[in-house]
Amino acid sequence: MSRWPLLFVAIAALGAGSCAKLTLAWADLKPDGPAARPEVLGAFGPQAPVASLEDWTSLRRPALKEALQANIYGYFPDSYKLTVLDRKLLDENAFGGGRLEEYKLRAQLRFGETTSETETFYMDVVTPNGVPNAPVILIQTFCPRWDTLPHPAVYRPEDAGGCGGGPATGVMTYVFGRYIATPPTQMILARGYGVATIYPSEFAPDRKDEGLAALKQMSKGLASDKQRWGAIAAWAWGYSLMVDALEEGADGPRDYISWGHSRYGKSALLAAAFDDRISAVISHQSGTGGASLNQQKKGESVKAIIDGYPHWFAKAYENYAGEEETMPIDQHQLLALIAPRPVLLGNARRDVWSDPNGAFRAAVGAGPVYKLYGAQGLDQDRLDVWAPAADIAYWIRPGTHGVVKEDWPAFLEFLDAHFLKK
Repeated sequence: MSRWPLLFVAIAALGAGSCAKLTLAWADLKPDGPAARPEVLGAFGPQAPVASLEDWTSLRRPALKEALQANIYGYFPDSYKLTVLDRKLLDENAFGGGRLEEYKLRAQLRFGETTSETETFYMDVVTPNGVPNAPVILIQTFCPRWDTLPHPAVYRPEDAGGCGGGPATGVMTYVFGRYIATPPTQMILARGYGVATIYPSEFAPDRKDEGLAALKQMSKGLASDKQRWGAIAAWAWGYSLMVDALEEGADGPRDYISWGHSRYGKSALLAAAFDDRISAVISHQSGTGGASLNQQKKGESVKAIIDGYPHWFAKAYENYAGEEETMPIDQHQLLALIAPRPVLLGNARRDVWSDPNGAFRAAVGAGPVYKLYGAQGLDQDRLDVWAPAADIAYWIRPGTHGVVKEDWPAFLEFLDAHFLKK
């Protein structure tokens, strides 16, 4: 089989047309485009400009959360409860030095007066031996848990598919990078961090018809389907479920880092914006609906992402297809909701479809909120400066969409800069 047919097999296996469009263009390394709008501390709807941190926390943050749900992501549950059905030790010395455990989970959620329940799903967790309460990187990937943490003891349903084995897997990693599905777990453990992973499609499938059906079933208490949450929001909620499970019976406080690439980079940001228990975010090449601005953007448009992935967002997002300049809210305000916690925004120069410049402008636009907290925010004036200790760290490397060998050392350098000092 020639390289080009295999390339299309790999793209199909990944299921990513959105932020994985191939291009020969290169992102400019200087900021290119107007400033993010509306100004993050300026007037917003009926609200006056933010004059103090109290204004921000008590008035503006709730207003932005409401606007993000109403216009882009759909609504989170009014309340929910996670049940840990089972927790068991799989291996005391997995991946060269980690304690591997598996959780069996189910969540009950309520929209309005209607209660529903997720399918049973699993979380696999490996933490470094000899590091009590190590920070845990919460990971969602395109592939099932048994590919993210490949270990023979990890539960795998009979006849279950996945990314492991077959020619498509080799080509997928060739095209999208060595770590597109499986992180360098030994390297992560050796640096003192744990890894927890779920496969979010176990409760919110990443397939148009099946995904929409599951999302509508879970949110059937809403008055209108226009309010229905999209998969990005459901997966963001999944990060919170992971924290809930890890907190139950924990020996002491620990830090949680939401990690995601591409579509899961979007949900990793949204999770931190709505869940203050998440200590930091690594959002790699999250693109449209993630870190990159909707207005004055390059690469993927709202129309393109809605046409390709109608289950990812609220139906209200469709209103802005071709009308992005009319949006009342933009992604710099999403980033601002995470302040003052550290955020890493990963990018690649040839991944113009994900709009690295739009992500950089969003990071600049969120800066005033970090300063309101007495933090720095973004600390660079070009895209190719690497400042891992910055509160908003911006990473850009050569190459295209994926997770490659250069990425994880940068991710860990960012985490070391923010957590080793603790």
